[in-house]
Parts: sequence; C-alpha cells; structure tokens
Amino acid sequence: MKRTALFLGAGAMFLAAACSEQAPPLKPERTPAPAKPAPPARAGDAGRATDARPADAHLGMMERYALWKAKKEADEKLAAQLAAEERARLLKFDKSKMPKHLALLAFEKKTRKALDDAAEKLKGKPDAPDQLKKLVASLRKPIEAQAKILRAMDPQGGNSNISTDHDVSLNALANDYPEAIATSFQGDGKPLAEVRAELDKREKKITSWLEEVKGSKK
Repeated sequence: MKRTALFLGAGAMFLAAACSEQAPPLKPERTPAPAKPAPPARAGDAGRATDARPADAHLGMMERYALWKAKKEADEKLAAQLAAEERARLLKFDKSKMPKHLALLAFEKKTRKALDDAAEKLKGKPDAPDQLKKLVASLRKPIEAQAKILRAMDPQGGNSNISTDHDVSLNALANDYPEAIATSFQGDGKPLAEVRAELDKREKKITSWLEEVKGSKK
C-alpha cells in the first residue's frame, strides 16, 4: 500500500515536471510608458500668436490706427525738438561771429559790383578780355584773404548756418563769375544769368539769416 502511494506520488511529480518543460513560460505584457508631461509655460508665451502673426494682429482697425497715429505724433514731436535745438545752436554761434559775417557780406557785394561794372564798361571793346583778366588778377588775393578768414571762423564746418553760402559766393566771384562775363562778351549770356541767380540766392539767404540772428535772444 505504501509502495503504490509512493509510486503514484512519484508519477504525478514526473508528469508535472514534463508538462512544465513542454509549455513555454508566458511573457509578461509590456506596460506602456507614461506620457511625458508638457513643459511648463514660459513667461510671454501666453501672448504669442501660434501662427507667427504680429503682436497687434488681434487688434481692430481703429485700435491699430490709434497706435500708428500715436507713434507718428511722437516721432514728429521729437524731430521738431531736435530741429529747434539745432537752430538755437546755429543762432548762438553766428551771433558770436556777427562782425565777421557782416564784413564777409560787404566784401562779397563790393567785389560783385566791381565785376558787374567791368562787364558793362568793357562790353564791345576789343581789349575787353585782357582788361577783365587784369581785374580778376587784382581781386584774387583779397578773395583768398576773405576765404582764409572764413575757414578760421568755422574750421570744421557745420557750426554756422551760412558759412557754406559765403564759401560758394567767394568761389563764384573768383572763378565762375569772371568766366561767365568773358563768355557774355562772345554773345552767350546764359552762363552769366545762371551765376547771377546763384549769387542772388546766396546773398538773400545770408541777409535773411543775419536779420534773424540780430533779433535772437542771447
């Protein structure tokens, strides 16, 4: 009786072992990885458009116009302020150089009159070109002396509102004006008319500015 029970027990153990060898072990199911949390929102992301539109794309037409108008008015105000400051600077400088400006203007008028008188007196004379050359030669050193005074007054330029006008006038009196007069002796008066118009414009600007400088406050 004991042997039978032992045999049956051993057989059951053998059968169980055989079954365990034949059936492959079940693979454990893979657990899906947890989803990564979204990165925290950064400052300013909330107002950023997802389609890269302008920051004021959500504004209405009237609101955008109001912003544009405010910026335009601010720019114009700044430009006017800078222009006023620059004008005040120029007035202050030229007021301190008033005697030199007046002397330059007087010289320019005197030299131009001498050339104009020669143009009238020498017209039609056979020696007109030679007489004009002598006059121009006699004027060259005085013109150069005035140009030197002008450079010493405003060496770097940009400090006076009319230094360029003086410079153009002196150069015209030394070169362009006499050449235009000589051309007029040959019957072509167009160059002389052009140079005279340029000198008139410069003289008018100088005179008008100096009047404003005189009336400005210190």
